Amino acid sequence: MENDTEPLRRELLAEPCAGAASGLEAMLLDTDEIQTAGEAKLKELARRYGH
Repeated sequence: MENDTEPLRRELLAEPCAGAASGLEAMLLDTDEIQTAGEAKLKELARRYGH
């Protein structure tokens, strides 16, 4: 069963993954933060990224 935070995690990862793939290595730090974040941190990151 999928955790309720996983759809949000995937949505938040889309932009930094695309940026990292296009050569913006600094965005790898964002991907790491999103991948390891718990539910509260994901919600904070969503607000930070305008979601």
